[in-house]
Amino acid sequence: MGKFKIIILAVAIAIIFALFIGFGISTFYKAPKYEDFCKNERVISYGTQEACEKNRGRWNENVPEKPIPVLETQLLCNKAYESGKNVTLNCQTKEQLESRGYCDMNFYCNQEFQKVNEVYNRNVFIVTSGIGIIILIVGFSLNVMGVSAGLMGGGILTFLYGTIRFWNDLPDYGRFIILGIALAILIWLGYKKLSR
Repeated sequence: MGKFKIIILAVAIAIIFALFIGFGISTFYKAPKYEDFCKNERVISYGTQEACEKNRGRWNENVPEKPIPVLETQLLCNKAYESGKNVTLNCQTKEQLESRGYCDMNFYCNQEFQKVNEVYNRNVFIVTSGIGIIILIVGFSLNVMGVSAGLMGGGILTFLYGTIRFWNDLPDYGRFIILGIALAILIWLGYKKLSR
């Protein structure tokens, strides 16, 4: 088999193997969805902190996303009152309007989602790291050049996939340790393979 064919085979095996593992995980171990935890609306205008917290929101003082001009709001309230229509408006005094806040309905549900997603990413990292290291060693032990190189590349890509998913949730020392272990395994395997 020509050298060029061996390289193509190795690259193809590496990419297909990593995709196979990635799609296998997403098929049999579903990722948590943000929509299952939080509603689509980010901000709902509950008028008071009490109403906001009663509906599992987080009240944010003095930071309205779209400030309502005090005079314009007061005019709407006055017009509704003068017309005698049976209209319910949240009419407030100037002081109430200036000191109002907004209700963030996604604050707590977002925290819950982040916790569940972090556990999911950690589990994916553990599975892909294990599979990646095992396949790297299997590829190392094979004597068929294209298949051996392909499996080793697939093992590395699979390991990288899991690491990238969990990277943001890792502390700096965790990143340092993982990269150190990966580097040590690669150097050891490379030394053993190339020194034959």
